[in-house]
Amino acid sequence: MNKRVVASLEAPGHPKRSSVGGPSAVLLAAGMSSRFSGPKQLAKIGGRTLVERALDAVPESVLETVVVLGYEAKAVAASLGGRKGVTVVQNADYRAGMGGSIRAGVLAVTDEADGAMILLADQPFVTRPLLRRMLREFEARGSRGIVAASQGDLVTPPAVFSRKYFAELCDLQGDQGARAVIERHARDVTLVKVRSRRTLMDVDTRDDLEAARGLLEP
Repeated sequence: MNKRVVASLEAPGHPKRSSVGGPSAVLLAAGMSSRFSGPKQLAKIGGRTLVERALDAVPESVLETVVVLGYEAKAVAASLGGRKGVTVVQNADYRAGMGGSIRAGVLAVTDEADGAMILLADQPFVTRPLLRRMLREFEARGSRGIVAASQGDLVTPPAVFSRKYFAELCDLQGDQGARAVIERHARDVTLVKVRSRRTLMDVDTRDDLEAARGLLEP
């Protein structure tokens, strides 16, 4: 098993929520940032790091938030400070690709969760209202199936997966991401459409970061 607990950021007096039902959030922030030249998780836009922006977008209604780290794990974990309701796990095999990070995150999800919302730390235009819309769609389907974001022909995380798909998510290998499971079960997918493709943009390079800063910084 490649999951190892690095730290729990639960504050004293704030135990992990134990209510039955509802999805957990799994934020993937383990990548090596090979095209970025440094840990892009710690790159700042408007005074907040990419990983902080991603965490700030997570709706308060999720059961818990699991953050999966790998590359520069100690530095990224330290940047999260004393956030409540956040558990950090490490993917020891992060160099092998995203599949192992998804597996580490899903394995760390509480047994009470009926699904997992997979989020990427390098999508700075994903907002809390969008994620709330996705959770409403998931609830409307009785916490079944998959809810994914889309724009045109692009269907991608953020995405919410019912527990039914956890085994497949844990079987992902190498650079396979959650999109592989979405494509495999296209008939089970409900799409939440966004107006601009930019909403689903990844920050992969320094140029991407500068472009995002130009749009998000005052």
